[in-house]
Amino acid sequence: QVEPRTLAMLRGLLRQLHATFTRLVSSAQGLPSSVQEAAGQVQHGVENVQASLAQVHSFQELSGLVLAQSRETMARAQSNIDELLEYVGQHAPVPWLVGPFAPALVEYPEDVPVEMAKWEGCITVG
Repeated sequence: QVEPRTLAMLRGLLRQLHATFTRLVSSAQGLPSSVQEAAGQVQHGVENVQASLAQVHSFQELSGLVLAQSRETMARAQSNIDELLEYVGQHAPVPWLVGPFAPALVEYPEDVPVEMAKWEGCITVG
């Protein structure tokens, strides 16, 4: 009972990881080619692990080689994620990471009374 549920959970995690790397590969266009290639390699490796686990019903059906390759793929994925985060942390502009810090622009008609305390700190255009 535990083993089939564990395999199902592992397959679900691999689907999520694959979806994440698919989005990462598609949105990494502005990053260096080495980062793009690493993300693509991990995506391909996750696909291989998914294929290995797709048809098995127990861990005994998996060879030691498949398990070792799967472990290596996941370790490479972790390493590539760490490298990507390090690169983004060192090279991405701060507003890209946390958003712009510009004052809000508020427009309102001149003939409508506005409670100014509500808009304190905002720049008004009118």
